[in-house]
Amino acid sequence: SVRPTTTTTMTTPTTTTTAASDERAAFLTPGPRPTTPSDVGAIRVPTGYATRASADADDDDDDAGLVIEIGDPHRVGDGLSKHIEYKVTYWTDSATYGGKDSSGCSTRRFSDFEWLSKQLGANCDGVIIPLLPSKTILHMDDPSSRGIERRRKGLAAFMARCAAHPLVRKSADLHAFLTQDSKSWTQRVPWYERGVLSEGVSSVTSWLSTLNTSDMKSLTSSMSVDVMREKQQHVDVVEYVTKLKLRLEKLIAATSALQKHGAHTVSAYEEFNACLELLAGQEEKARSVFAQSGAKGVWWQRLSDLFTALIPPQRQASELMSSEFLDSLNEVHALCTAVVAAFDARKRVVDHYNKVSSSIERIESKLSTMGVPEPGPKREEKQKIELAVSDLRIERTQTHERYERCCANMEHELLWFHTELALVLGQALKKHVAAQGAAAGNLSRVQDSHFMDIKAMMANKPQAFVG
Repeated sequence: SVRPTTTTTMTTPTTTTTAASDERAAFLTPGPRPTTPSDVGAIRVPTGYATRASADADDDDDDAGLVIEIGDPHRVGDGLSKHIEYKVTYWTDSATYGGKDSSGCSTRRFSDFEWLSKQLGANCDGVIIPLLPSKTILHMDDPSSRGIERRRKGLAAFMARCAAHPLVRKSADLHAFLTQDSKSWTQRVPWYERGVLSEGVSSVTSWLSTLNTSDMKSLTSSMSVDVMREKQQHVDVVEYVTKLKLRLEKLIAATSALQKHGAHTVSAYEEFNACLELLAGQEEKARSVFAQSGAKGVWWQRLSDLFTALIPPQRQASELMSSEFLDSLNEVHALCTAVVAAFDARKRVVDHYNKVSSSIERIESKLSTMGVPEPGPKREEKQKIELAVSDLRIERTQTHERYERCCANMEHELLWFHTELALVLGQALKKHVAAQGAAAGNLSRVQDSHFMDIKAMMANKPQAFVG
């Protein structure tokens, strides 16, 4: 017997790896620079920073421009590590990114955008950082789903605002987010500093940092501690924006209820009209049977035509309430939420200044009790404590400078916020009134066209009622 021979074709791992590398390199190649970001409307940002900082060396980059696009969501990984990544592409003429016609491309997941938002809020003093799209309860892993596309558009709007802001676009965190490849990015931002877990880690760290300050009040109760307090004007602004945010939430809930009511009315009209059409069909059969009796029957078909004509204006009014008014309310609410977050960041600066001042007073109190010790361990200990106090004083000075910078930046931001608030709400109310008025006019014209013959009949009174 002859043993059959088998020929096996082997594919080397090197060939497969090279093909995958070439495919990824082609995927991460930036295309031509767009004039404006796609899927993003008009972007308005605070102005006036260039005038205030005209002596800075980085002002040459103010007109360089930065365009960022988010696209091509795709699934990465399997099992529990499965997630969606987005293609992030940028184009700029800034020297920070390499000079004229510089561009780059990388992939980032949603938790990376969360890290960027958190870093910008912590390091861009007094700046209103735009909000990211909200999280969903259910895990989304289908790149072609409507939820992923909605999130991609939200991320594109977030990055477009960051790129247009004169201070945020110079941020080192944004530069690292855009330029670092996947390997260096993973080393820079560990997994425990991204996503939901980062919030838990920061909360635990903040709690641990407050454990050693429990006795600070008792130690400084009899001391004149250098305490920083906010001006009453700023306190009033914080209270105003906080109340405005709460009232907008109520208005959004009421508008959502009206929009749902309109959609429910359309559904009820459609069900009612379906019943009328069935009755009209039965009436036609009855009239064909009783045609010789001369019976006129019931005008079910005319009533069906009336409700068929009433449905489109009702549907249009419900859809316009969502697109022209509710979306604008959500935009303003998100803006108020971002302003409140900026207030919280400023409050953390004030709290840190007061904490450092309390620590200085506490240590200086300890130094005063030590006197002038003899050369030896106690003198060395006192010298170490004096160095620690010196470092704390430097930190307090830096914190105060940061607070002043925060106040100066927030003046521009709040002026822009008030203008943006009036512009968005004014346009939304104008469109809402126009849309509802047009819908009411359409309903009136539809009804008039169906009841013209009835009006004519009622206009000619029967002889029995003429005196």
